[in-house]
Amino acid sequence: MERNRKKVVVVGGGMAGLTAAAYLAREKLDVLLLEKNARIGGLVSTFESNGFFFDTGPRALINSGIVKPMLKHMGIEWDFFKNRISIGIEDHFISILSMEDLDEYQRMLIQLYPENEPDIRQIIAAISQISEYTRVLYEFDNPNFTDLTKDKAFIFRKLIPWTFKFLHALRKLNQYNLPMEEFLKGLTTNQSLIDIIIQHFFRKTPTHFALGYFYVYLDYFYPRGGTGALSNLVEEKLLEWGGRIELNKKIVEVNPSQSKIIAADGQEYPYDYLIWAADLKTLYRSLKVNDLDPHTAAKIKTESERKLSSKGAESVFILYAGVNRPPSYFRQNGGEHVFYTPSRQGLGETNQAERIRIIRDFEQLSKEEILGWLERYLSLNTYEISIPVLRDETLAPEGKTGLMVSCLYDYQILEKVEQAGWYDEFKEICETTVIRVLSESIYKNLHEDILFRFSATPLTIQKVSGSSEGAITGWSFETSSPVVHTLKDIPKSVLTPLPNVFQAGQWVYSPAGVPIAMLTGWYASQNILKKAKKNPA
Repeated sequence: MERNRKKVVVVGGGMAGLTAAAYLAREKLDVLLLEKNARIGGLVSTFESNGFFFDTGPRALINSGIVKPMLKHMGIEWDFFKNRISIGIEDHFISILSMEDLDEYQRMLIQLYPENEPDIRQIIAAISQISEYTRVLYEFDNPNFTDLTKDKAFIFRKLIPWTFKFLHALRKLNQYNLPMEEFLKGLTTNQSLIDIIIQHFFRKTPTHFALGYFYVYLDYFYPRGGTGALSNLVEEKLLEWGGRIELNKKIVEVNPSQSKIIAADGQEYPYDYLIWAADLKTLYRSLKVNDLDPHTAAKIKTESERKLSSKGAESVFILYAGVNRPPSYFRQNGGEHVFYTPSRQGLGETNQAERIRIIRDFEQLSKEEILGWLERYLSLNTYEISIPVLRDETLAPEGKTGLMVSCLYDYQILEKVEQAGWYDEFKEICETTVIRVLSESIYKNLHEDILFRFSATPLTIQKVSGSSEGAITGWSFETSSPVVHTLKDIPKSVLTPLPNVFQAGQWVYSPAGVPIAMLTGWYASQNILKKAKKNPA
């Protein structure tokens, strides 16, 4: 029986790979997870520096009716805190505790842009409607991870009626597939107002996703010990169920005709089934398809061209800082998780024509011109500020506070800066500018109390995670998606043209976050379990 166990290799130790490996190990398959780094978790991890704890990826987690029921389904017990989101513009702040706070958001925008009050009321009405459809999607836990056989009354009285509402909400949300920028231009001509509402989303994000986020803010939570607790808990289950993990294993060749993969150190790993839960461009660049039949090879070539010609969404710049101020100060100034914009002006052309010119003409521009653009970009941007110690008091030394401050940023710009030979200088200027902007706005004179600071850029993310273009949520919305991007088709997102090879993670569905990554990991595992049962020998 042991000799006949199906051998499954999972490449990528992020949430998708961990989830897939854990579910397969629970069913007694021979599971080996390979991770290119010295730790698991991918972008979902928490690290310590000078007694302060910081998160590397998402600042908090979204349940989406998936994460919590899936962990319960795996028998994982854990603690978490409610994560309160705030929105700040200049010296105006609101906290989002319920959908009723949408009225406060409307009042704040009207105070900032009184000449656009009719436009704002239309925009808020649209946000309210889209958020209601989003609420329907999140209303119940994903039934894949809930035993419904024990509660027939729930099925007939609640779940079945909700299913019809769910399908109706999906149809309605599909009507809001227009990029958010275009949708809002139909409601207002004030570019600053448009920017303030959406400039913390990836460019061309579908309207149903961006404007439905007001409800999503209510779904955030923060694990005790940091977001990395999530990956650690799933790793523990994987090992408990007999799965194995090998770290520092970078895969450089995938040979589906011989059902094996090869690591950079020359180690070969045969498999019956393979789950690729890492960067998809890396998969297709690593393929050896010479011995496959012509029909399969042709399908793989088409898929490879689609993936390799597409690009990831813009990435982020992240400032990490230890601050000699008590958590209570930050509680009173925005709270534990705030989206803060220091100027009502918005990015405007700084993030449009000027940014495109910087990328296009970088080699012809002077350093002064590039840094002038950088100053404007960082002064007008929206920052996501996260303070772990305000959720979990153990995550910073007593009386001190750790800050994570991030904003969207183009990989291409940092790539060109590195090629020009002044990457470290550029990164230092970014850190100094962000601290100055915060010192002059939300956190007065912050620079005086900085104990230490460091940062991560799109290049850091690309080098550490192996994610193309340093992307943190998969493919760009600015071009046609090369993967599944409708909710009803998520089960298909894990399929590949490669025999006995499945895919999972942020690159297989758009848009993607932690819940989708975990869900695709589960779908990949279920496909393998079905195939293994049909072909037990």
